[in-house]
Amino acid sequence: MKIIFFSLTILLLTLFVSCSNNLVSPTYKSTTNFGQVTLKISSDSIPSNVVKVTALLSKSGEDTLTTSIEPISGSSANLNFTNVPVGSWHLKVNAEDVNGIILYTGETDIIVQSGITTQVNLNLRPVSNGTGSIIITVNWGNNYNNWVDFPGNPVFNIIDSSSPFGATSPKILVEDSVMKMWYRQQGASGHSTIGYAVSTDGAHWTIPFNDPALYTGSSGEWDSYAVTDGVVLKENNSYKMYYRGTNVHDGYAAIGLAISSDGINWEKYSNSVMTPEGNEIAIGPEDIIKVNSEYYLYYNMLNNGKLAIGLAFSNDGINWTRYQGNPIMYPTSSWEGNGTYFSSIIYENGIYKMVYTNAYASIGAFGKAISLDGINWEKVGENPFFTSEETVGHWANKITYPFLIKFNNEYRVYYNNSNPNDGIYKIGFIHSTTF
Repeated sequence: MKIIFFSLTILLLTLFVSCSNNLVSPTYKSTTNFGQVTLKISSDSIPSNVVKVTALLSKSGEDTLTTSIEPISGSSANLNFTNVPVGSWHLKVNAEDVNGIILYTGETDIIVQSGITTQVNLNLRPVSNGTGSIIITVNWGNNYNNWVDFPGNPVFNIIDSSSPFGATSPKILVEDSVMKMWYRQQGASGHSTIGYAVSTDGAHWTIPFNDPALYTGSSGEWDSYAVTDGVVLKENNSYKMYYRGTNVHDGYAAIGLAISSDGINWEKYSNSVMTPEGNEIAIGPEDIIKVNSEYYLYYNMLNNGKLAIGLAFSNDGINWTRYQGNPIMYPTSSWEGNGTYFSSIIYENGIYKMVYTNAYASIGAFGKAISLDGINWEKVGENPFFTSEETVGHWANKITYPFLIKFNNEYRVYYNNSNPNDGIYKIGFIHSTTF
């Protein structure tokens, strides 16, 4: 199967405004500062049935810019946008056949900044029905890792009666420009409950109440020892939390479900909704998405003695069927050590995007993967794309529990430190304008 490679370079022609590494992208006056966008189409990757490539740049308050070219197989081709006002733009690329039918399409957000050259490589991958999507790798100048640790990390450092050893495993839902976080309140000897916090910027958090949002079960119940990893999905006016529960330390664990009308007061199902099968000694939810009317639950599992990522489907969110091809992700590189797990997924522009962590003894690191169907995944980019050695001031000696969200047109991965020197677990985040 043939793959199309697009190399896109943004050349900025004015140098009147200095670049910024702040969390919020700088604002420019579009009437005075301009850049140039050049799409360079590789000569050895143009399928013979593609006769026209069209690119569109759109931005709120600006006219949509359009340019196209009729490439010839075996020769290089460029698409150029000149006098592009600096700022955030949305790029869409279509590849058509002789009948004007779009065979390949893809889109992404780009930021045109003065004095900076940005290179974006776009891979168009055809699928079985003849359509395709662009898979994107972004390199900023000579820096091949555009993910940056937030300078104010850690952003969540809580010690109270419910969290005597701090907070781990952040799971975040963005709703009406507010971040709602459910996290593990770390107790002694593996005991834990689930706490709740809110934020309008993701850097400053408020705890509305001191009591746990989700308690452990009563003595003898399946989740009486610990409840953790509460990932939340909102549908209409109802919240669904999938969580890991256990009644012993470091042993059998299953997945439970709790329902809430406000995200604060929860009512549990009396029994777990998904239990270990086969060689799955203990399982826990990592993320959940809904595709049309079907739920996709990503969970951690044990596969041939190594931690891996599994997938289960449901039509009602209660009764689950495992994917027959499990695991969907397992360790294949030395940096991943003895496992790939704690996955987090978002879906945008026809592409599923995943961040996951490794199970290496001494180095905590995050990897990226993409998928066109949420089932078959490809690890992309220069993995790992972020390690504990890159945390600000080395505040985290090891990182784990990544959770990917998109907030105000920015990608963020919230995570926590592991094996802290002071015994207190804390939460921070990394951020990037591209994935």
